[in-house]
Amino acid sequence: MRHTPTAALVAGLATATLASTFLAPASHAQRGVPRTSTPSPDAEVYLVPLTMRGDTVRVGVPANLTRRAGYDNQPMFAPDSRALFYTANLGDGHTDIWRLDLSTGLTAPVRRTVPESEYSAAPMLGDTAALAVIRVEADSTQRLWRLPLGSGAPSVILPDLKPVGYFAQPDDSTWVTFVLGSPATLQVTHTRRTGGTTGPSRTLARDIGRSLHRIPGTRFVSFVQKGAQPWHVMRLDVSSDRIDTLVALPEGTEDVTWVDSTTLLAGQDTKLLQWTRGSDTGRNAWRTVGDFGFAHLARISRLAVSPNRQWLAMVAEAQPRVATAASTSAAAKWVDRIDTARVRRAIGILAADSMEGRLTGSPGMERAARWLEREYKAAGLAPAGDSGTYRQHIPLRTAQGPNTTGRVRPAPVESWAAWNALPADQRLRTQNIAGVIRGSDPVLRDEVVLVTAHYDHIGIGRPVDGDSINNGADDDASGNVALLEIARALQNGPRPKRTILFVSITGEEVGGLGTRWYLQHPLLPLEKTVVDLNIEMIAHPDSLTGGFGRAWLTGYERSTLGDLLADNGIPLMPDPRPGQSFFTRSDNAAFARIGIPAHSLSSFNLATPYHHPKDEAGIVNVAHMARVIGATARAVRLLADGDKPTWHPGGQPEARVAR
Repeated sequence: MRHTPTAALVAGLATATLASTFLAPASHAQRGVPRTSTPSPDAEVYLVPLTMRGDTVRVGVPANLTRRAGYDNQPMFAPDSRALFYTANLGDGHTDIWRLDLSTGLTAPVRRTVPESEYSAAPMLGDTAALAVIRVEADSTQRLWRLPLGSGAPSVILPDLKPVGYFAQPDDSTWVTFVLGSPATLQVTHTRRTGGTTGPSRTLARDIGRSLHRIPGTRFVSFVQKGAQPWHVMRLDVSSDRIDTLVALPEGTEDVTWVDSTTLLAGQDTKLLQWTRGSDTGRNAWRTVGDFGFAHLARISRLAVSPNRQWLAMVAEAQPRVATAASTSAAAKWVDRIDTARVRRAIGILAADSMEGRLTGSPGMERAARWLEREYKAAGLAPAGDSGTYRQHIPLRTAQGPNTTGRVRPAPVESWAAWNALPADQRLRTQNIAGVIRGSDPVLRDEVVLVTAHYDHIGIGRPVDGDSINNGADDDASGNVALLEIARALQNGPRPKRTILFVSITGEEVGGLGTRWYLQHPLLPLEKTVVDLNIEMIAHPDSLTGGFGRAWLTGYERSTLGDLLADNGIPLMPDPRPGQSFFTRSDNAAFARIGIPAHSLSSFNLATPYHHPKDEAGIVNVAHMARVIGATARAVRLLADGDKPTWHPGGQPEARVAR
């Protein structure tokens, strides 16, 4: 798997635990709920990829971050966009602010405060060490407080203003608040840097809604003016107290958020709507940019956009989903027995020191290729490479520029003609290894299920405790052992209806060279390829997805593949670490960009060695790995005989623009 800067773990989460394992709520009524809140037991926090194309917002597929019983609401991003704060009540009658790290997938309370409860967290301008929150105090007083992210006691920010429901901060000394009453009022208060206020709060509007936001890059605040229909989004200039009307809200909509200083988003049941300043100000000015009904959610409410504008967090009510893709075929229910001893032997060979870390174009890589050829043949796969062999040959050259390791690094060559024109000492070559099981069904046999894993790694590097060989047992010898065992399993039991092409791919760690060549020179037609199931790092359990024998799927929500497998009992979960962008970090991404539903199956847990000499066969959990391989074999049988996966709206990644 290729490295990205987000792979670094974020410190300070030693007490974190998995969101999906919390207890269901108790039967008694919740305590400490502010008068402004109407908790929904079905409300979940969803994360949606976000991009801007000119003045148009494009959205991806919602991923459910909380997936648990209880109250999860009011999301707000950290200033660095790498974490999400939200309000949670797990059913014990107590509500706290929780922090979800998008890179590690771990979530934990910022702090447990008993008997007080906190809501509506937001990072404070000018104070990186704390959150501003609404605190329901022991006597049910509701005020605006400062909640430290580290040590230190919480402290009240506006002692005399109560009951406060919501707030926005246009600058580091001004607070715009929603104050409960009949009706609710919009009040502005200025604070001193040394504490306390500079004077009494002033009331600027009445009968307002809960959606208060600083408009990015400005000292303006937006709020919702209720009263007669339609409700309107208003803009307040705190320097002059001037209030201007921006746009009428769609019917049934109360919550909005800003993408930038000119673009608003709002939810309307299953739809996400956009308004851009400068367009009409009536209800018809809103345009739909996404309809998430397919994701089994409804009643979109609280919204927040990350500071880097790459993510939208929103609250919606999860709708019951009935399994629709369960297969009754004998092949889908076939149970394959995986030989654990053979798995242990195979990973010991492919990740041995003699393979020298399998750097693309190196002698160790060539030894790995020869071993894979023999194993493909022994597994009963027919050759699918060039000229009746298992090899798909790929031209390379030595990379230009400094090389601190002293090892020859590969670079792509566009054609064999260009390779022949290179000086002999600059020529390198590598190969994908490919074998096939031909389909049995007269109608489906021309369709292709592609099963892939990269067999290269990063070679020999600087010594760590005297060991300089990056063996790559998990990354990704484990995936290639899975290919071999799945191929063997498929020779038993019902013969697959579609053709299954197995490819051990080269050059993933150096820019996806093997996949790039395959897409330019496909061994079987790309237009007939219905799915790519890529297997990447399955050698260790991941506690975030259930531990032993379970795995996760990158981009689970992007296509029907995740639900197709789950409906048939394949023990897969969504990728629990969206901040790692694992979907785009392996060979599946290139296939996905040309329209083929393509995902990576993994159980990488961030805790075991990655791109490190300690990623060795001796620490592999072979029993876990064999269990995952058995489940994956069932998945391949299902894909060979069942429904073709399709993309959900917004699920297919954009094709890269040629430079």
